[in-house]
Amino acid sequence: MEGNWRGWSLRGAIVCATLVPSAVSAGMIPWPWNEQPPLKMTEHRAEREAYDAAWACDPIGSRQVYKHGTLWPPTPRPTGPANLPSHIYRAEQFWPHPYNCQDQEYVGGRSAAQANNGWVTMTTLYEYHFDETQQLNESGRMQLRWILENAPVGYRYAFVQAGNDSISSELRLAAVKANASQLVGPDQVPPVLVRVISPLDRPTEEVDDIRRFERKSIFKPIITPPILTNAIGTSAASGSGDGT
Repeated sequence: MEGNWRGWSLRGAIVCATLVPSAVSAGMIPWPWNEQPPLKMTEHRAEREAYDAAWACDPIGSRQVYKHGTLWPPTPRPTGPANLPSHIYRAEQFWPHPYNCQDQEYVGGRSAAQANNGWVTMTTLYEYHFDETQQLNESGRMQLRWILENAPVGYRYAFVQAGNDSISSELRLAAVKANASQLVGPDQVPPVLVRVISPLDRPTEEVDDIRRFERKSIFKPIITPPILTNAIGTSAASGSGDGT
């Protein structure tokens, strides 16, 4: 009996080894890792998927309802149908998404606006950068050179404070373009634009007082005397002698 069982097992193994590879190569028996065709979506399932997708973007949370002539709760809340259980489960699993993405986008936009305003201020040539003939003075030429050397490409603009009339503004623009062309060549001159703005400054007396108060608040340096190595050795030796 045992011999017959072994014989049948051997014959079955031979048959499997012979037929399975041919069936696989013919496509009759697909491997588990082979690409499977998508299952046909039933009409009911398609309707369910469409219904879920229609309410997928609703805000999460309890709804505000109108009962007995007043709103429940009184604080602003979403309105409309309640969330689906699947949507509530997903919101709990991935909380605080998508609100954290919105917060990051808001903070990033604020930071970008702050950086942009800072570079606009740093790349502006004010009225004290020009002399009476609306030509760049020494301070203005140094500021223009700093703009061309240090401003990033995305912020490399030269803004000019508008003069009291259009003629003064045009003279300032021409002076800035001419000096920039001498520094970097006519093909590398950045855009030069007019800004209607007042210079950012403060009285010199205020600046001087702030600096004086700052210097008065600084403590005088105190240098402690150095510790002598011989003194440490002498004290250690005397201490060991007292113990004996």
